[in-house]
Amino acid sequence: MKKVGFLALAAVTLFASCKTDNQAEADKYGGTLRVNISDIPHVVFPGRINKRSEQIIAYQVYDGLVKYNPRTLKIVPSIAKKYRVSGDNLTYTFTIDSRARFQDSRCFKRGKGRRIVAADVKYSIEQVCRIQLLNEYEKSRQIMNIEGAEEFMKTAKTNDSIDIGGIIAKDDTTLIFKLLKPDNLFIHYLAGPNTLVFAQEAFNTYGINGTAGSGAYMIKYPTIKGQPIELTKNKKYWRTTYQGEQLPFLDTIIISFVTSTQKELYMFEKDMVDVVFGVPVKYLTPFLEENIDAFQSATPQFTMTQTINLQNDKRFNLLKSNIKGLYINSQDFFDFSEVYLQEPEPRTIVVSE
Repeated sequence: MKKVGFLALAAVTLFASCKTDNQAEADKYGGTLRVNISDIPHVVFPGRINKRSEQIIAYQVYDGLVKYNPRTLKIVPSIAKKYRVSGDNLTYTFTIDSRARFQDSRCFKRGKGRRIVAADVKYSIEQVCRIQLLNEYEKSRQIMNIEGAEEFMKTAKTNDSIDIGGIIAKDDTTLIFKLLKPDNLFIHYLAGPNTLVFAQEAFNTYGINGTAGSGAYMIKYPTIKGQPIELTKNKKYWRTTYQGEQLPFLDTIIISFVTSTQKELYMFEKDMVDVVFGVPVKYLTPFLEENIDAFQSATPQFTMTQTINLQNDKRFNLLKSNIKGLYINSQDFFDFSEVYLQEPEPRTIVVSE
């Protein structure tokens, strides 16, 4: 068996994954991406997200006003095409992108998803607050800092007509938040899973088991808990790339929930999954030794990236080399809408001894 120093291999594989950003883009194509997440989701719905798997899936099915750029973790527009903050940092004004639409669902008239308006965002946030009140979740500091939130929380369990006065849908495209005091984390709260947008029609029809979102992929629940979940392309998704390409690129994402790292690695090696997230070093080293040629060949099969979690633990992520545009970060903010498949190009590799 060929032996290679771990750091040397890491440098090669990390270089390979970065190099594709500067290559001239060939034709992008769809197909199926197979991903494993090492915990089993219960309910994938804003306000009820407690697990890593639930968060990752929810960000593909629902959009929020803003989101994290998975590569930089900076806040970028999503349903809101722009926003501004007042000089005293107490008023946030968002302009809703007029192209944004809900996914097709039988809960809508003639089964066609309608345009997303400012009132939908207000409704979603307030309904999530009601769900969390009923389930006795801890109140968010960011929500409680909105004008009228205190009064809302006192009676929302029994009064369906009360709203949060500091969330104002001025018109279809203008949404305003009025805060009691400045909070630099407020915009990050709006990029989180508790502010993902869903329609009142969908909630009235499906409740928290709803599947009609606002994102790039539509969800199909399995009949047995723990079985793989299938995300299919929302063919009427409204977002495009900066080059005007229609998103998403992939046709299907199959997400499995094997909880054993050793089994995950076996599935990856045997071409049963395309991505493995967060592999600890103790499992990685023997896998690299067994599959060194798949990383080092002139046309590689596998690539690798590294993340560091909040506990400062290093984790490694394994990807098939034809996967492009997938940026993996330690906060589990993934955006599969811009991921595509592309055959790897031959390269020249120099490996130090």
